[in-house]
Amino acid sequence: MRKVLSIFLFFGFTFLSAQESPDYKDYHQKFKSLIFKNPDSALYYVNKLKTDKETNSSFFSSYYYHQDLGQYFFVKGQFDSSEHHYEKAYQLSSAKRIDSLTVNSNMWLANHEYFKGEIKKSLLRYDDILQLSKKANYLEGIASAYSMFASAEPDLSKKMNLYLKIDSLYKINNTQSSLLARVNAYIAEIYLDAKGNNPLAKKYIEKCIEISKNVAYPPGEYEANRLLIKLSVQENKINEAIQLYEQLLIDGKKNGDPTAINIANIGLAKMYLKKKEYTKVEKHLTNVGALLEKQNTSTLTGVVHLHWAELFIILNNPKEALVHLEKARQNPDVTDRLGYKTDLNRIEISYYELVGDYTNAYQTKVAYDKQIAFLKEQENANGFILDEQLKFKEQQLQEVALLKTQHELADTKQKAQRNFLLGIIIITSLIGIFIFILYRNRMKINHKLREVDALKTDFFTNISHELRTPLTLISAPLQEALSNTTLTTDQKKHFEIAQKSTERLSALVDQLLELSKIDSGNRKLRVQKGYPTQMIAAWSESFSFLAQQKNIHFKLQITNTDILGWFDRDAIENIIINLLGNAIKYTPEKGAVLLNANIDHNYLYFSIKNTGNGISTTQMKTIFNRFYQTDGLNEGVGIGLSLVKELTELHGGKIDVSSEKQNWTHFNVSICMDKIKLKNIEIIENPDLETLKVITTAEAKTNLEESPHKKNNLPILLIVEDNKDVRTLLSNTFKSTYSILQAADGEKGIKIALHEIPDIIISDVMMPKKDGLELTKTLKNDERTSHIPIILLTAKAGDENELMGIEFGADDYITKPFNQKILQSKATSLVALRKKLQSRYSQEIILRPKEIAVSSVDEKFLIKIQNILDKKLVDPSFSAAEFSLCVSMSRMQLHRKLKALTGLSTTEFIRSQRLKLAVHILKTSDFNISEIGYSVGFNNHAYFSKCFKEVYHCTPSEYISLKNEA
Repeated sequence: MRKVLSIFLFFGFTFLSAQESPDYKDYHQKFKSLIFKNPDSALYYVNKLKTDKETNSSFFSSYYYHQDLGQYFFVKGQFDSSEHHYEKAYQLSSAKRIDSLTVNSNMWLANHEYFKGEIKKSLLRYDDILQLSKKANYLEGIASAYSMFASAEPDLSKKMNLYLKIDSLYKINNTQSSLLARVNAYIAEIYLDAKGNNPLAKKYIEKCIEISKNVAYPPGEYEANRLLIKLSVQENKINEAIQLYEQLLIDGKKNGDPTAINIANIGLAKMYLKKKEYTKVEKHLTNVGALLEKQNTSTLTGVVHLHWAELFIILNNPKEALVHLEKARQNPDVTDRLGYKTDLNRIEISYYELVGDYTNAYQTKVAYDKQIAFLKEQENANGFILDEQLKFKEQQLQEVALLKTQHELADTKQKAQRNFLLGIIIITSLIGIFIFILYRNRMKINHKLREVDALKTDFFTNISHELRTPLTLISAPLQEALSNTTLTTDQKKHFEIAQKSTERLSALVDQLLELSKIDSGNRKLRVQKGYPTQMIAAWSESFSFLAQQKNIHFKLQITNTDILGWFDRDAIENIIINLLGNAIKYTPEKGAVLLNANIDHNYLYFSIKNTGNGISTTQMKTIFNRFYQTDGLNEGVGIGLSLVKELTELHGGKIDVSSEKQNWTHFNVSICMDKIKLKNIEIIENPDLETLKVITTAEAKTNLEESPHKKNNLPILLIVEDNKDVRTLLSNTFKSTYSILQAADGEKGIKIALHEIPDIIISDVMMPKKDGLELTKTLKNDERTSHIPIILLTAKAGDENELMGIEFGADDYITKPFNQKILQSKATSLVALRKKLQSRYSQEIILRPKEIAVSSVDEKFLIKIQNILDKKLVDPSFSAAEFSLCVSMSRMQLHRKLKALTGLSTTEFIRSQRLKLAVHILKTSDFNISEIGYSVGFNNHAYFSKCFKEVYHCTPSEYISLKNEA
């Protein structure tokens, strides 16, 4: 079967290649031969690939154009452009499903993430690369993944095992590559760092040089040369190191290789620093001056700056030394294989001692000593580990020989089985024909059944859509009728029954539409990362009011609220609300409902148990069928539980029910939260959650001495909610866009609001001590906080409750369970409305309270400050401190109040009023400019002109000239 598949793949690939221009191979190979020697010459072949892809619509030319251009930009140090083209190449190869090309592009993307410091992200990508490479039996991908895992592995023994594993893979396949050259260099450096293993180190360096020459990989030769020099320096053979660098410089100039030239000059500068020949140091550093002119070149740029800094310290020039030291800090070595951090600390100590900054010198020395001590400990440990590795190497060679023998035996066995398989094929072919006939007949039957299902689905979809319009037309007159205060009690009761029936019909329509989407296969899971147990706690809390009304004991047992998972929020909300709604509905008065929820091994488990009549064994078998009711007298039409089952199974989970007649009913649900296992999904990325932490009780306590808004420029949101889970959910929802303050009851909420003056408040209605209505009334009637928008959340549904909230001064009223996106949108709109009022003020010449204010309290406040300004504005000594005393507020409260109403701080507001008054006088009088400045409170003419120009972009004299011209 594998051979048949291989034949199909061969012909498919041959057909694809036949459509391609053959030139792309030649262009790609020539590019590869030049990229490290002369990148700009290599670019010529990239342009050839571009022309070929545009002329012939060639896939391979298009792929290699982006892949090679990505490598060109990488060599040039333009990493953003490089990553863009590798992403393009990755998309092209993924679409064509050519595994080897997909792996190659993906490896470069992973390398980009690694060098940007996104180590975890890179390793996750390499894990995907490893799986795909194993599936495709692609050696280079497997070896690259092991190499990256080794780079990130802190345990030296495990690191060496991975490198030796790569070496064995290439031996088994009898091949070589640039990666194998690098791996030999890595092993050599480990032996060098362990000290006392120089013969072994030299052996691997020589292997690195040999392989690099065989595969035409100059960077491998440079790396081997660097290690030979490191070996010479370690053995205190400085002159030998200089000779090696000189030879590298000669070869680099001969081959026109800028990388080799730069490495040689930097190395020579370092060696002459050791020999204290500073004129030669300066000469070689000057030779690589072009590196310092480029942006994002490489670690080499940082090394050059370090050497310049060290030279200037020796030459007693601290000013120039500091310039290069600061630039060196901006070019760190991500892997620190060059000992960059240690050198940086050593040179920093010398600089601080030179300028007499002994405090920083001491602190840096402590860090430096720790680094040196750590390196020595590693050397001691490495010596023992490497001895063990030598034994492992012998074992590895034996395993390689064993694998070869096994492969030979496997080939012999396959030949023996081939003849037997030929006989089997004839028999199975006859059976296959018979099965095919049966299969075709079954497919016809299934096709007919699908047609019937499609007709049913279309019917429900169409009728559901048709019902929406009349339901809307019924609902609107009913709402208008219910608002009529002249209705009798019976009339109102009848209208409320009709309104409830309309809402039930609307919910039924929604459920029918959801079921029709699932049946047709159009219902995708829209999964996003979040805290599912927090959501369940928040949704469940909204049923507490309904339970209280029926005198039901409602208990929640929710754990693991800090564990993230991938889930479809709408699907799980539908499941929870349906099951909880049923539990509350069928639980008798003084009964009990218990909800348990937890997360274990990427599965969300929750159960809902309620007391009541229970369900019989017969009923349990059909309870999830559509339009089934346990009792014909029960409310509902039997869609809810069917929808719950469909959504649960769609989410890779299962649901079961158990019951004891006349006692209790128990629903158990499991939901898969592993996005890899879920099918037919659409990923909704939420990057903020990667860094989001669940807010603990300790974090939730607001420190009035140091508020979050003092640390950033985000608007401040105060959350007042007695339920900890809902509070946490709201905090996580708004954390990326607001500085969060929290309070567990209305009394604390009022205290924090008066002290901090937040930009917006979201409050629950039902709370201990003081509820949300009292909080709203108190804050809206206090001139310090009257401007703050307030959104009330409540489990009390109904127009009367909403109307009461609005009458108390709330800016919006949302019923639980709330939609997070709608709540975010409403909060954003209210804050944006404040910004519009602020911008309107900036265009007015004088304050107009009715134009700016949003409440009568704000209007009175603005009139009050206008009266103060009428008396005090022209007084040059009138300041923010005096202003706050006049309005009987603290300076911070006045600052926050004015900032909210006008967008200006207290000092900016006073200056703005003075400048607006000056403009008014300039327009309506002939006073000279100095007089006008003094008359509006500026006691310095130059300062008046400066402030005027900052606001109106011209001097007072130019403003008068423009006025006269007009």
